[in-house]
Amino acid sequence: MQTRQHVFYSDGIRLEGLLQLPDSYQAGQRLPGIILASGFQGLKELIPAKLWGAFTSAGLACFTFDYRGFGTSDGEHGRVLPQEQVKDVLDALTFLQQQPEIDPAHIGLLGWGLGGGVVVQAAAEDTRVQAVASLNGVGDAGRAVRDSRPYVDWLALQDRIAQDRIQRVLTGRSQLVSPWEVVPLEPATRANVEEDMYGNHERFGVNISLQSAEAYYAFRPEQVVHCISPRPLLIVHGVQNALHPIDEARSLYALAKEPKDLIEVSGGHHLDWIQPESHLYTTVIPQIIHWFQQHLRAEAVQKVTL
Repeated sequence: MQTRQHVFYSDGIRLEGLLQLPDSYQAGQRLPGIILASGFQGLKELIPAKLWGAFTSAGLACFTFDYRGFGTSDGEHGRVLPQEQVKDVLDALTFLQQQPEIDPAHIGLLGWGLGGGVVVQAAAEDTRVQAVASLNGVGDAGRAVRDSRPYVDWLALQDRIAQDRIQRVLTGRSQLVSPWEVVPLEPATRANVEEDMYGNHERFGVNISLQSAEAYYAFRPEQVVHCISPRPLLIVHGVQNALHPIDEARSLYALAKEPKDLIEVSGGHHLDWIQPESHLYTTVIPQIIHWFQQHLRAEAVQKVTL
């Protein structure tokens, strides 16, 4: 795999990204490209790094980046506004279309977790996206959180957000809180996060503002998912996902128009089937790659076997 570091800008903010090309890439080729979008608290070296090897082995180019305020990108730390992340993805698309290694007419989006909702929103807003895949995503981020925590806790947090809204107006500042107050982790996901992410990535787990929590809970990409048609949509979701319940995927699918596909990963939780050592990974990821091969018209791309 060939790796190239890049810098681009979104709303004037400097973002850092990585372009991954197959080992077999030769100058002059123009490959179909896929932007791999991170999830909540995501970094380009986390979930995207678990995918780009398989995708480039199949002959597809991948581009991933840190959202504004995260990782090695510039921007205000602690600010997680999904609509700004949608803008970052669309500006990444513009950037990728300018790269000589990429066929600008054949670019897809793949998003993980919150990023799965971000890419749905981005594709709904911009017809340059040729195909989009949402993995363990959200259709209504507020509903997903509300359904995964005690209702009394949800109400208490809404009160804190209301008070913070007043303080933002009076002082210009929003209180920073643990990201896991905003998105509580159930045991299976917490174990994966603590072992795989905190242990290996020092930039992971930054506190976020209550303003971000308010914007997160208001994010409802399912309201626009129908706008993606007639371009293809793939939804992949763990049936046992307790962080983003399977109903999120089913709601997105029900509201989307054709062409659309839904893969329910039997026995899959939130962060297990994305691990390359998982038997579910070797079953599911080739299906996703094959789907992109079909819909990005990648006739020259070889079939992937993991």
